[in-house]
Amino acid sequence: MFLSFEQAKIRLRYLEKRLEKLPKGKITVRKQHGHANKAVWVTKFPNHSKYEYKYYSINCEPGSSLKPLVEESSGLIREVDDLKRNLEAAGLEVRIVSSIKRRNEPIKMDRKYFEELKKTADSNPVPKTNPIEHNGILMRSKGEALIATKLDELGLEYTYESRVNIGHNVYPDFSVYIPEIDKVFFIEFMGGFGGFEYNMTAGNKFSDYATYGFINGRDIIYMCETDINKADLDLLETLINALILANTEVKKQSG
Repeated sequence: MFLSFEQAKIRLRYLEKRLEKLPKGKITVRKQHGHANKAVWVTKFPNHSKYEYKYYSINCEPGSSLKPLVEESSGLIREVDDLKRNLEAAGLEVRIVSSIKRRNEPIKMDRKYFEELKKTADSNPVPKTNPIEHNGILMRSKGEALIATKLDELGLEYTYESRVNIGHNVYPDFSVYIPEIDKVFFIEFMGGFGGFEYNMTAGNKFSDYATYGFINGRDIIYMCETDINKADLDLLETLINALILANTEVKKQSG
């Protein structure tokens, strides 16, 4: 459940990106040769204009394939309309508090910073063992690939293992950008918890981030996994929502 105006905007962004790939139309009944048959009426299909403004029987191709896509797009359009209507009714005003100077503010983590991070993507010099490919990126674990999939679902732009200087170079697993609040945050996936050496290394990394000024829950999210407890991707979405709230002040419009 999205809790704030900014979270709703992120949901809208994801829905609108999804709709860009789906056909628009409706499921209807078409009479032909004295018989009434269910058909798909396609009015718009991005990058597939040959299907536009045509009827297709749902009992054969391509109608049977188009039917679930048109139904999905219709549902998403209703959700978009509901979200926009609720936002207008709430009359919310949003102030980005991440732009307010705070004690130990390390750097301005905005779009300009994200563009610089993108230039150093996948620059960690530590070799990958048995990498997992996701959208052309070789990641170190299945857990990281699943996190990347979740970020894709949320429509969030990210880079993998970009170089960040905190007095020495570190390589957060993900640097994620949220345009609605002009904010970059990091995700660190700690998939080897349980071993003594790994725990010590992870603890030192946590300390380095905190010493430099990055705040857990506002600038960085930690995802932990052990052999018994796998990373909870639903929890990740909740943590991202909480991070947005930590960087956003929402109040009623005056008047």
